Amino acid sequence: MEPTKEGQIVKFHTPLPDENPNQHYVVLELKIDGQRDRADIRPLGTNLPFPGINTVKLSDLEVVAVSTNDLIGEFVTIQKADYSEVLGKVINVSEQKINLDLSKGITGVETNVWLTVQDKLGVKHVGTLVVR
Repeated sequence: MEPTKEGQIVKFHTPLPDENPNQHYVVLELKIDGQRDRADIRPLGTNLPFPGINTVKLSDLEVVAVSTNDLIGEFVTIQKADYSEVLGKVINVSEQKINLDLSKGITGVETNVWLTVQDKLGVKHVGTLVVR
């Protein structure tokens, strides 16, 4: 499935021989004109301080599901339904794999990843992952 909005995680469906077929990117901007639909993408996990932004044909990309199991045991911030935020250790993820959506929020990047965290007092909270 081609990306349809900013913040989706994608990869090249047919990478070139010298490209890493497992490299994931985040869609920064879609440029839809009906003739040469393109997307600005940035690579994820490169450990570069300022990874480059590339403009590529939209038809070369596919949305990928990412594993959320790696979050278990990590300390993260979640946003609850009442918009309050809680820092805690992830004890449960709602879905094992998810088509990750990222969007700019007021205090950080909001996601569609639903987690259960346990705060330092042992209280459990449910909400969506917030990245700062």
